[in-house]
Amino acid sequence: MMYGFDYSWWSRWSEQQPGWAQSFAPDIFGAGFVFKNIELLLKGQLPAGLSAAPLGEAAGMGLDGVILGLGVLYMLVQTFLAGGVLGVLRSQQGEWTLRGLLHGSGFYFGRFLRLALIALLAAHVVFRLNGPFARWADHQAQEAVSGRSALFWTVGHHLTLLLALLFLHMVSCYAKVIVVVEERSSAILSYLSALSFCVSRFLKAFGHYLALVLMAALLLGVWHALDSRWDTVGYKTQLVSLVLAQAFVLGRLGLRLALLGGQVAFYRKHA
Repeated sequence: MMYGFDYSWWSRWSEQQPGWAQSFAPDIFGAGFVFKNIELLLKGQLPAGLSAAPLGEAAGMGLDGVILGLGVLYMLVQTFLAGGVLGVLRSQQGEWTLRGLLHGSGFYFGRFLRLALIALLAAHVVFRLNGPFARWADHQAQEAVSGRSALFWTVGHHLTLLLALLFLHMVSCYAKVIVVVEERSSAILSYLSALSFCVSRFLKAFGHYLALVLMAALLLGVWHALDSRWDTVGYKTQLVSLVLAQAFVLGRLGLRLALLGGQVAFYRKHA
């Protein structure tokens, strides 16, 4: 919309689309998908709308069951591959083969799936606790005597929820590390051990996690700067755009591998 986007054409097109096609909107292109996903996450729409509190809010967000189902499939694939990746990162040399990667993925899949269910349950509890806290924060914002105070309460309770979810994700990652490094078979005990480890070394563990989050934000900023200044008008520029987009995806994958590798090294050093 900032660079000559035909908003009226898109409005007419969107109103005629049924189901999942309505999700194609200007705010999901460029860097907008990150803000869209964070908004959906904080409203409990992700994953699969399990923690969405108000009835009918999913329809207001324009999320169709097809997209939510693809998100669940994506989570299953990531859960499957995480075991093989951590199996590679556990070794001292870091050497790997495709057969070994798939073997590790299948070997740990059952335990990681149980860990994922525990993590989803923990996130659901956080969302349920956030309900009364959000209503209290909204009341404080309405009673505030200045716009700055109202903004503090409005942004503050969303930031608190986001930090809580990031902490739970960090605990889940360390639980997977513990399962692979120590060959644990109990998902519940691994999660409790990871929670104890993260709480006892909170500043270092969460500091490392936030450092990778900030690097991801920096990568997103670079992508946004390039994407907003590059006009795709023909097949030659489309090739350049494709290369830039794939470099951005590879950068995100690299950061995720760096996060898991750093957590393996950090756990071995301090456990």
